Amino acid sequence: MFFFFFFLLLLINLNLFVKSESTNCNTKQSLNIYLSCLKGELDKEYSSFEEELKLHTRKAASICFAQNIADANNQERCVLSISDLEQKAWDRNGPLRECSICRTFATGAIKAILSTPPDEQKCIREQISKAIAIESETCLKKKIQDFEGIPEIPDLEEGGFGLKDQVIESISDYIWIHSRLAFCAERKPERAAKTRECLKSPFLGFYSKHCRVLNSCDQIGAQTSECVIPLKTTKLAVCSCIDEARDDLKQRIAGIADAIKEAVDGSNSRSSPSIGSGTKVDQCVINIKKQLITSTNDWASTIDNALNNCIKNKPSSQNLGIDSLLNVGCRKIIADTTGNAQIQIKAGFEFVNNLVDSMVERSRRFCGGVHCDNI
Repeated sequence: MFFFFFFLLLLINLNLFVKSESTNCNTKQSLNIYLSCLKGELDKEYSSFEEELKLHTRKAASICFAQNIADANNQERCVLSISDLEQKAWDRNGPLRECSICRTFATGAIKAILSTPPDEQKCIREQISKAIAIESETCLKKKIQDFEGIPEIPDLEEGGFGLKDQVIESISDYIWIHSRLAFCAERKPERAAKTRECLKSPFLGFYSKHCRVLNSCDQIGAQTSECVIPLKTTKLAVCSCIDEARDDLKQRIAGIADAIKEAVDGSNSRSSPSIGSGTKVDQCVINIKKQLITSTNDWASTIDNALNNCIKNKPSSQNLGIDSLLNVGCRKIIADTTGNAQIQIKAGFEFVNNLVDSMVERSRRFCGGVHCDNI
């Protein structure tokens, strides 16, 4: 499951732009100027944006969640103590405490990002971004008239390499918050809905630094009054496609649990071969890889190629190939006779989906929202 992390990490570069010409506005040029402005502002003070993300996310959690059960009953909110956020989401006492497989995966993913050199990370981002651009074209063609393709885009996350610990903290906070929301929604859906709505705009000045730079770069990108509406329309389309891409990926990841179960149970096969024959394991790997094939991309192959082309010093004891990694995971699951593996699969993919959200949200924050309306 190691490869999922790289795929999810690279979703943060889903800041795509398109060409949609109006009579008096070159929207492609406006978007190019807008994104260049945004990258310039991020590169100048990436750490302050990261600090605002952490501080405001935790303040939002303290406002929107009840700190204990008594307060939850009085306020009709979900419970999340701010002290919980001091522990990583993948620690022994975090949301994954009942899922050792999940903690192993998460720990391995974090170690991977901490140990991968910046040039290799950039190489991986660039290769996957090209595939994402192809993937997005179908979506954007439906939303933008005269769509003429996606040119090269700036690497907005480049400035974050020196702040890996802070980035990981923000990812952990996000997973904590949304794991607790999911837990609450299963038991008290009304409380979860109220808490979730609060998190959209929890206090005046929420993400104010982000909002100010978005507004500033909007003005710089638009250049003339004729470009204000076309630029806004195109940005909305891009952000909508980000949401659609996230939802599609989450559905595919959620479907992997069923794909594994089908292989383990021997569904759709004439017999249920033994583990030793390798057939169940092979079918498990095939089923998972099918979930990662879209109309335009074979993501297993894309990620495989990116890792093999970009990682220079491959560990001698570790095969980075997708088939090898999936083979090991499938064997462990199929060999389980206690039933615990099936239970942990569900928890594991819930974690992966929260990880998807945390990564995409790092891009989605540049779409603004209701919290930016009064700034």
